[in-house]
Amino acid sequence: MPKFDTLIKGGTIVDGTGSPRFVGDIGIKDGIITDIGAGISGDASDVIDGTGKIVAPGVIDAHTHYDAQLHWDPYATNSGWHGTTTIGVGNCGFGFAPCHPQDRERYMQMMETTEQVPVNAMRTALGWDWVSFPEWIEHLKRVPKGVNVASYVPLNPLLIYVMGLEAAKSRPATAEERERMKQELHAAMDAGAIGFGFSYQGEHNTHIDCDGTPMPSDTMSREDILALAEVLRERGEGSIQALVDTPGARFGEIALEVARVSGRPVLHNVVIVNDFLPTYHEEVLALVDKAREEGLEIFTQTLTTRGWNEFKPMDWDIWNIIPEFREFTFAGDRAAKVAKAADENYRTRLRNVYRPELLAPAGGPLEHYVLNDACGVAPWNQYEGKSVGEIAAAVGNRPTIDVFMDIVVDTNADSDFLVAEGMSFDDEKVAQVLKHPFTIPGTSDGGAHVKFWAGGQYSTDAIIWMVRETGLMTLEEMHYKLSAVPAEVLGLHNRGTLAAGQAADLFIYDYEALDYPRLKYEIAHDLPDGDWRRVCKPQGIERVMVNGETTFVNGTECTGATPGRLVGSGGADMDEQLMHPMAIAAE
Repeated sequence: MPKFDTLIKGGTIVDGTGSPRFVGDIGIKDGIITDIGAGISGDASDVIDGTGKIVAPGVIDAHTHYDAQLHWDPYATNSGWHGTTTIGVGNCGFGFAPCHPQDRERYMQMMETTEQVPVNAMRTALGWDWVSFPEWIEHLKRVPKGVNVASYVPLNPLLIYVMGLEAAKSRPATAEERERMKQELHAAMDAGAIGFGFSYQGEHNTHIDCDGTPMPSDTMSREDILALAEVLRERGEGSIQALVDTPGARFGEIALEVARVSGRPVLHNVVIVNDFLPTYHEEVLALVDKAREEGLEIFTQTLTTRGWNEFKPMDWDIWNIIPEFREFTFAGDRAAKVAKAADENYRTRLRNVYRPELLAPAGGPLEHYVLNDACGVAPWNQYEGKSVGEIAAAVGNRPTIDVFMDIVVDTNADSDFLVAEGMSFDDEKVAQVLKHPFTIPGTSDGGAHVKFWAGGQYSTDAIIWMVRETGLMTLEEMHYKLSAVPAEVLGLHNRGTLAAGQAADLFIYDYEALDYPRLKYEIAHDLPDGDWRRVCKPQGIERVMVNGETTFVNGTECTGATPGRLVGSGGADMDEQLMHPMAIAAE
């Protein structure tokens, strides 16, 4: 029998600890790195020549919304293609468990309106063989996975499950309901949850329920949040993901409160460098520094990729921070949205409230939307490649609102736009954020917003931009940030670095060839019902390995292997538990 299943020879190993890179070999057996160093010898079923290539720990993408997509895409592509080997789900308080059978349709509608996961794909693929969160964990064990999965308990489902939808949106929990929620969280943690995730942004969140109202967690009682934080303190385990800060909705102090009560790591979202809001990132970093001075274990997750959105007006919702734009979002089907865009009364109200700075934190002002595709419709087709502001000037300085809505009407809401100004390309400011000791790269939102966003290329972009192009970070610093730090925050066992005894989650890439298409997504018609999404594929990534098995070669060539596992924050014993089915007592 060979000594190794896989032996990687002569690669330049960046082990994720921050230590200097070195040329060496890695021996893998039964999904574990058994040997690492120079001159390793022994037979292997698969010998990989790593000469001239970087061998690095798999990226840990802590902030995704692949909860649904895993059911039709085991590899969490858009992230998995780019070297991600472990994902976190249940973020922002959104997910599918716990869930009473009568609420299943509503949960899917919520996921569509908050995270733009197409509802028909969910109806086709989910199956719904769970009610409680422990049953959801058992369900995920059975789902073939090409990545490892760590799951938060999302608070919106928990609130609705215990209180009912109307009550969860209108009042605090009673003492009995609060105790029931704590019991459910204990049961979820026993089953393998890594903590809980929530949004708390009042009326200012772009994550809007399907009826146009805030999601329950955004307006829930702080006492209810803190009661759940007490559960993690009692257990001495787990972490909390908190979407509490975005430009225009500043609730960062709640992150400090849950950190004080829980005594556990809190992953604050989100820190952005935005040219329209030049001090926002400094304010968030100051909040984190304040927390650390108090002894609180707070990290903040960055949204600092050179990302972009490409969208059709039918699908775009980031402008929902302006209530009048929500009227368009929730107008109904295509015909209803076109009718709304044509309505002069609506346009008048929109003109009266719209100011460019209001959309600065939402991808950029309307004036800066670039018309990608006018669907061959004159006169707009002659302006492809121009911004709406430029088009408005060219057609007689007409109001921007009217020009945009005219394009919507004339193209039957099928025109395509590009906006790339929600994040800054300021090298120094982005490096300042990424190099801060308590930031984590990411907030990929992978699996969400599939009609206008990909997101999973953030790791590839960070290596290219911050290391290769600008030299503002070393490769060692970057891989420490991409893997070791999120593993620490999530409490993952034996993941995030390359060392003997660690899980063999890694990727191999050509540093000079590493790249991805800029400002142009591909369209992939690969959703369960034949629907489409936007994707961003890498160049230069030669192999991705999860638990010692290769999932991708040459970028996006899939091997068909599904070696991914559920992973928890309870150490080796929990990870062992998560590898086997367990009997769940009926409620």
